[in-house]
Amino acid sequence: MKFLIILICIVGLAAIVPLFRFLTYISKHRNRLTAHEVADTIERHILGTEGPWDWDEFTSVPIANDRLDEIRMRCSELDSPTPISNEKREELKQIVEQLRNQSG
Repeated sequence: MKFLIILICIVGLAAIVPLFRFLTYISKHRNRLTAHEVADTIERHILGTEGPWDWDEFTSVPIANDRLDEIRMRCSELDSPTPISNEKREELKQIVEQLRNQSG
């Protein structure tokens, strides 16, 4: 009986990894933000004008475009776990400026 329980636990844990990969693929496929939208999101965060969960959603949901997803992950690193410093705020502003220049 113990063997069966252990086997079920191992199989269950082994199934979690593919499940999370699948969920990441789906969310990334559905999140097709443009450079302009990413710049707007970051700018609203810098100004403090975003909604209560906008930044959390932005930094938590992968973006289909790999370059923009790298920017999303960098923004997440800059803003956690401590409150945003002036140095980090300046880097976010530079990211917004680069995105605006690239998007036209």
